[in-house]
Amino acid sequence: MRRSSPVDIDHGPGIVRKSVAALLLAGTLAITILRAVRLPNEFSKAHWLIDYRFGLVKRGLVGSLVAISTAALRAPVSDGLINGLASLQFAVFCVVLFCLGLRLMRLARWSTPMLLANLAFLSSPFVVMSAHLVGYFDNIVVVLAIASILLLLRGRTWFAVALQTVAIFVHENSLLLGVPSFWLAWLLVRRRSSRAGQPALAVWPLLVPLAAFLAIALSQSLASRHLERSLMTHVSSFPFIQASIPRTRVPHWITITLFDSYMLHRGLVADRLLSTSMLGLILPSTMALLSQTYESHDIGALGWESAAILGVCLVPQSIHILAWDTTRTWTYSILVAFLVLWIYTETDDRPILRTTFGPLMCLVALGLNAVLLTPLMDGLTDQLSLETRLVLYLPIVVAALTQAFASKTYRL
Repeated sequence: MRRSSPVDIDHGPGIVRKSVAALLLAGTLAITILRAVRLPNEFSKAHWLIDYRFGLVKRGLVGSLVAISTAALRAPVSDGLINGLASLQFAVFCVVLFCLGLRLMRLARWSTPMLLANLAFLSSPFVVMSAHLVGYFDNIVVVLAIASILLLLRGRTWFAVALQTVAIFVHENSLLLGVPSFWLAWLLVRRRSSRAGQPALAVWPLLVPLAAFLAIALSQSLASRHLERSLMTHVSSFPFIQASIPRTRVPHWITITLFDSYMLHRGLVADRLLSTSMLGLILPSTMALLSQTYESHDIGALGWESAAILGVCLVPQSIHILAWDTTRTWTYSILVAFLVLWIYTETDDRPILRTTFGPLMCLVALGLNAVLLTPLMDGLTDQLSLETRLVLYLPIVVAALTQAFASKTYRL
């Protein structure tokens, strides 16, 4: 196996090939979104009403910004406002994923292997679940994670750390979802700086997001025993959410401590982690993206680097210890594997290796993503039938294969 020569790289693809690749990314993203997109459910809407007037409660930042803005504009917090804001944040999330895909294509000189990796990700259960969870704060956390990593890669460490800290206040799951990828990017940037003879990056800024998480955890443990009742009274005062509060119990999940949450879930973790149905759903996309990273950047199966990558991808699964919505948690590893591929593509100054196994894995993942169903919440199912999914995804697969076999410079 050899690396692409500088001559290969200089003869880049033309505007037609770039346009086709961009259309394939956009089309795949749109189809996958249509499978599960919906307006916010009552559980997510209630989170937009929680703010810091009750203390340093977890997930209170977004609600505080909404409360301050609506008070300044003298506008009520309404059902339509939350639906609009949630839809806007999801639209931003989709644009960011699309732009990140295009950036990866440009960095990889619009190569077919990178195209297939993008398609495997954009058709994955993670994107299906993200469309299903419009209104949840995950979309915001992911956007902040991507923005912070980009800032870190550009040498803006403090701005990057600030965004990671903000993400913790948006949702505490950022500590396990976004922060590990950020730390991996820091390690690779530090290695690149060392090779270039530049000053090493400081370690202690990486602890700021962790300190923010500990502050929230401490605040939860010291909160008044009347906090849940106060939040219940506040959230129930909004007519559009009033009836669903007893069922969703959002004030309870906001005020429960990490220890109490762990005690609720400790007997369920093994079954969740050993779920064959979820492993069969998540592994194709995750392994395809990791295979592309390992093969194209010549990462050995053994060693600290391989262990770090696997650790970063597996860390989000520890959320099973604290949360009920396990399908949502399972899909996080797909996102992290995609972020790892991006980080390596950005930080590895060596020419990218030609790949064979990775692209084939991505093709398999794309096909399985089209066929397999992602378990949704609230008793809902995929909005597109199997026949419809096959009809919509088939042109994507055919076009990707055509791109692969028509290119003389970029071959599978």
